[in-house]
Amino acid sequence: MNIIKLKSIISFRKNLIVLLTFGITSIAFLSVSCNNDDTPTQEEKINTMLKEVRKVTSSLTTIESAEKLGWNNKLSDCVEHPTEGGMGYHIANMDYMDGRINHKEPQVLLFASSSNNEGLQLVGVEYIVPFTILPSTAEAPELFFKKFHKNEDQQIWALHAWTELENPKGTFYDWNPKVSCQ
Repeated sequence: MNIIKLKSIISFRKNLIVLLTFGITSIAFLSVSCNNDDTPTQEEKINTMLKEVRKVTSSLTTIESAEKLGWNNKLSDCVEHPTEGGMGYHIANMDYMDGRINHKEPQVLLFASSSNNEGLQLVGVEYIVPFTILPSTAEAPELFFKKFHKNEDQQIWALHAWTELENPKGTFYDWNPKVSCQ
């Protein structure tokens, strides 16, 4: 074998070793930087979304203020379950009743009597998709990593979020034992 070929092979091997070392180091660095522990958890994402909802509803704390901003369709009187608690009054913004699912655009605001009897106060929101838009046979929509439930009586998909009044049964549980229509 001639010396030029031998030098070429040795040079190629050195370059290959350098490239492989650099490549392996780069891959290791990328995998470490991609596994960032700062990635928000599902719970953190939900809490961030709920804070955004509260920011949107911060000026909607009374029925009067809600009416001025489009929530002016009373869907129900005060709704209460005999053993589970209540939901309160459902006041809808019909402009949002179009099938969109956006946590910053709740279709319904939930109002209930305040603990100090100073009238009705905002206690939560409800997201609704009518069966006329998304049939009951379809896959349930999701928001906050939660599936909407079917309400066959009302012909809707629904998801409650107790944004202003803590619900001991959970933020997304339909009924809140702290809400009463009495």
